[in-house]
Amino acid sequence: MILLVDIGNSRIKWVCLDEPSLDAVGDTVHCQTSIDAFHVIGEALPSDISQVMATNVAGKSHELALVSVCTERWGISPEFVTPDKQEHGISSVYSDPSKLGADRWVALIAAHRLEKGAFAVIDAGTTVTLDMVNAKGQHLGGLIMAGPDLVYSALNNETGNIGKINLTPDVSSGLEILGSNTKMAVANGTMLSIASAVDRALSTVSAEIRESPTVYITGGNALILSSWLETRAQYRPNLVLEGLTFIVAEN
Repeated sequence: MILLVDIGNSRIKWVCLDEPSLDAVGDTVHCQTSIDAFHVIGEALPSDISQVMATNVAGKSHELALVSVCTERWGISPEFVTPDKQEHGISSVYSDPSKLGADRWVALIAAHRLEKGAFAVIDAGTTVTLDMVNAKGQHLGGLIMAGPDLVYSALNNETGNIGKINLTPDVSSGLEILGSNTKMAVANGTMLSIASAVDRALSTVSAEIRESPTVYITGGNALILSSWLETRAQYRPNLVLEGLTFIVAEN
């Protein structure tokens, strides 16, 4: 059985494959307890894991934690995806492709399998990333900005009397977009600033390449952010795991 693992900045997602398709996806917060998180996951998984394929953007300690669990539990070493200059139909614009986040790269591979024309991928998690690819499979570059939780944390640390805010989908119209209290003003301002930046980038690049990209959105804040976007985006909650599935099927 094959185990696919997506190690993000704050969450771990995984799925076991009997066949090259997604079934029941596991999800947990790892925060600073990578060793404990991976051991709990490892103990809960079947004993017949024969291959582990992973993306990791959380740092070396998380890589070592997964290696430790795989070695102890199944006697195997996990394979970590490293972005390349050209792979699976996508060409990287980065001069050093290894510097592109593995999760972003794998999400692009997944999206390329879903859409043969131009496309964009938004990943709304701890950070919000936007990457665009033209119809020829050339990665045009991307944006990385603070996600809603980071924006709120910065505002809360540098100002006073905000309190905990609740991010909600955009149901406002007209003057309702303006907050009637501080918490609402922060929440709406946070989401509007991120959504406006994404919409502006998509519009600007689309006009430049003269293509209308299909837009996919994934990540823990994807549904909230998509409601604030003027651009229509298709929700794919497990886009990175989808990409890992494609990679495993081709290897």
